[in-house]
Amino acid sequence: MKKRIVSIALIYLILMCIEMIVALISGYFNFPLLSANDYSSVYGLIIVKILSYVVALIFGNYKNIKSGGFIPNSNWFCIVLMPTASLYIILTLFQAKGLSWIQVMIGIVFMLFVNFATFYLYDVITKVWSDKMEKMLLQQKNKYYENQFNLMKLSVNNTATIKHDLKNHLSVIYTLIQNEEKEKTLKHISDIIKVFGEQKEYVRSGNVAVDSILNFKLQEAEQKKIKTILDINVPEELNITSYDMAVILGNLLDNAITAVCELTEDRYVNIIIKYDKGRFILKIDNPFEGKILKEKNTLLTTKVDKSNHGIGLQSIKAVLEKYNGSMELVHSKKVFSVTLLMYIELFESNSY
Repeated sequence: MKKRIVSIALIYLILMCIEMIVALISGYFNFPLLSANDYSSVYGLIIVKILSYVVALIFGNYKNIKSGGFIPNSNWFCIVLMPTASLYIILTLFQAKGLSWIQVMIGIVFMLFVNFATFYLYDVITKVWSDKMEKMLLQQKNKYYENQFNLMKLSVNNTATIKHDLKNHLSVIYTLIQNEEKEKTLKHISDIIKVFGEQKEYVRSGNVAVDSILNFKLQEAEQKKIKTILDINVPEELNITSYDMAVILGNLLDNAITAVCELTEDRYVNIIIKYDKGRFILKIDNPFEGKILKEKNTLLTTKVDKSNHGIGLQSIKAVLEKYNGSMELVHSKKVFSVTLLMYIELFESNSY
């Protein structure tokens, strides 16, 4: 809504400047700016329409604004300041006494270019923040996949090592048991188990994207002494990009873990991921300290750095739009719950 309002304000202000410039050039100057006037130059009206059409064509190239995206409030202030100040200066020019129509026109021309530049910078800022979000999410996804790759590599290496040394291990254990050396036997078995337990794999659903994200985030949760409760049932291949999966699952788990870290007791995260007949359902429950910030039914971040946070929910909403999905946020005094529903098909190769 903010983007639409600001865009409309900039467009109308630019069109207003064009009309004023044409009116001044065509000799019409002494009229009350905020009341009805009798301007009737046919050529002037035609020129205004042509220039307005050219402006519309130029604005059509600014596609980043249309695509949406997150812009921090500090940037919003600067963007809104430009058209507001321009309108004030234009009104002041028309009220000023002793200025010639040329001086007034030069001032309005400057305001025209200032607002064009503002619209351009508005588009650039949107692109910069979109790229920043995408880069951040790609780095996050790479961490998930690198962690999953290390888990798989370690599992394969451990299996190969144990298989290679299994005969020798069994021989040693057999001898220790024969000699009734209980402590040494337990110690040897414990050393074998440690080889498998060097890095824990929490989830193995078969879906690489889901597994990589969950294994990475659940490892973080365990390090922070947060209990995790899992109910995962998803197919190996879903028609959703790993990037989109990282956006929704990674951001929601980040929010849940961050909220639970504020607590000293009852620290848990409950994760349910299901797939049934084209419906992908994700639900995460977690306790929180009871502090929720809202603005017009929209949740706001409670983190200190608000310019870089609060991006997560914006990103999730963008992904949900791609899959005709929905998100439900529910909370009581102590528990926060988020449920996502997306319509995702299986890859066609699975149907053969």
